[in-house]
Amino acid sequence: MKYPNLITPAVGQVYHNRGGADYRCTEVLDSGRAVMVRLHDNWTLVAHGVRQYDNGDIEWDWSTGGHWPSADS
Repeated sequence: MKYPNLITPAVGQVYHNRGGADYRCTEVLDSGRAVMVRLHDNWTLVAHGVRQYDNGDIEWDWSTGGHWPSADS
């Protein structure tokens, strides 16, 4: 399998993660980072080094700041 290419996700776009979940990009930050929200439970994280395979699936090199938004967010 070909190594996936680094991409800058598009804000508002939903991406299928290679691990099986769908994520929406809500913000693109500096240095190749993007805020991603898992659709089925709103788990939110900052993805570093988002990569996309030829079939459209994504993954990232690592993530930070994973959390569920507070009820008043």
